[in-house]
Amino acid sequence: MKLSSLETLLVKFMGNSANGNDLDELNEYLGQDDYKGFIKNYLRAHFVVLYKMNQPDLEQTKKELLKEIRRDKRLTLKRNLYQGLKYAAILVCFVAVGIYMFTRQENELSPQIPATENVITLEHSNGQVEEISESGNLSIKSKSGEVIAQQSGNKISFNSQAASNEKVEYSTITVPYGKNITLALSDSTEVIMNAGSRMTFPNRFRKGYKRKVKLSGEAFFKVAHDEKHPFIVGLDSLDVQVLGTAFNVANYTEDATTEVVLVNGSVELVPTTERAAKVLLKPGFKGTFYKNSSRIETAEVPTDLYTSWVNGYVVFRNAPFKNILQKLERHYNVTINNPDGHLVDEKFNATIDVQHETISEVLDYFSKIHNIKFQVNDDQITILKK
Repeated sequence: MKLSSLETLLVKFMGNSANGNDLDELNEYLGQDDYKGFIKNYLRAHFVVLYKMNQPDLEQTKKELLKEIRRDKRLTLKRNLYQGLKYAAILVCFVAVGIYMFTRQENELSPQIPATENVITLEHSNGQVEEISESGNLSIKSKSGEVIAQQSGNKISFNSQAASNEKVEYSTITVPYGKNITLALSDSTEVIMNAGSRMTFPNRFRKGYKRKVKLSGEAFFKVAHDEKHPFIVGLDSLDVQVLGTAFNVANYTEDATTEVVLVNGSVELVPTTERAAKVLLKPGFKGTFYKNSSRIETAEVPTDLYTSWVNGYVVFRNAPFKNILQKLERHYNVTINNPDGHLVDEKFNATIDVQHETISEVLDYFSKIHNIKFQVNDDQITILKK
């Protein structure tokens, strides 16, 4: 029996996907003294990460995970049994109980999925469109030729001087799937825009008026406090009104709901329909706006789960497989088809390091553990039963 086979069985067991044959085989391992040390270490590491995922600090979790893996010096397994194992750079978790340590053998090859080249664009009020390279440096000018912003890498900073009473010029930034960018608006508000998002905003905010932007997609806002000029995020049938605070907004067109998660400060959710009541959101709470009825529900949530994408992680908790696939499409700029509806009703916990883990590696887990395979045609992925 190979160590990789034992590891797969442990993952299946912890993910509640082991069948009778798997359990019989795992029982054989448990009866052999040579493997008891490895199993003990593996389960200890599993416990450490499961505990940490309740209050996720992924860098610290990585350190403690590696410490636990190396901790037991009395393992009777020979050193060469470990040389084929390769743990993911931070952590990829995809088991129903909350953890999956993604491993792969160096001799195993997954189908490689190429990235589609899309670019971030900035459209000015005169119709001019500029392409934004995430590694570039650019002076951004108004239609009159005045420099209004500077781009440095993945951040665009607009000049801080306030607009006078002449007509305000607007810009629209579009972020395609697979990319993100940070904007520092003219009032020093910082907006981190997620993949598949679009925002229209004034190049300079006008004195004496509310500061308003319009968003489709997802963004994390750190709003500069200005009591005389409230900040408003327009979301089709909902306005988010703030003075100075940090919050996350998810407002994708294809979603049935809009979610606002407040990290600190206070925000007011104001439906634009007359019959709907506005709601004041407290820190640590999520407001869910149902687009078809204008109803708003609030619930206390761990905010890190909703803002982790800002640091390159996508976190799911008890999420349906179809929702996971949808977010993978956005972050990896691919199309995933599931014609047989495989695993569509299954729910998973997951933490994906999208900056270091490829879509091939993420889907390879399902191929190994959940008896599916995937076909790749350029950026089109089709999930099939084995």
